Amino acid sequence: MRRVAGYLLGCWLGLCAAQAADEIERFTDGNAEHGAKIFKQFCRGCHGEDGRGGAHTFMPHIQNLTKQGYIDQMSDSYLFEVIADGGAAFGKSGYMPAWKTKLSDQDIKDVVAHIRKLPTY
Repeated sequence: MRRVAGYLLGCWLGLCAAQAADEIERFTDGNAEHGAKIFKQFCRGCHGEDGRGGAHTFMPHIQNLTKQGYIDQMSDSYLFEVIADGGAAFGKSGYMPAWKTKLSDQDIKDVVAHIRKLPTY
């Protein structure tokens, strides 16, 4: 958590440099197929079927999870923590709920694996 907080502070101060994809931490135990089912049930209402944020069922419109140069620069631990603890805990939209009471750690890793499989634009 402290590492993520330090990274976020650095980015907020404009100090984060783009990292090579092989330097960004990725989980190896997420099941993208299972994550797609969870995403469909819990996430698509806001993030849209394809993760592009165009669900239009929720205001304000939600961040595009497939924006190239955005989601691909985040570590899996960071995505995990945002999903688990909610957007407000990371200075993001307070409309993003904390899912740690509804989803297991493995479920959240599976959602992260699914997000990684979405095409970026």
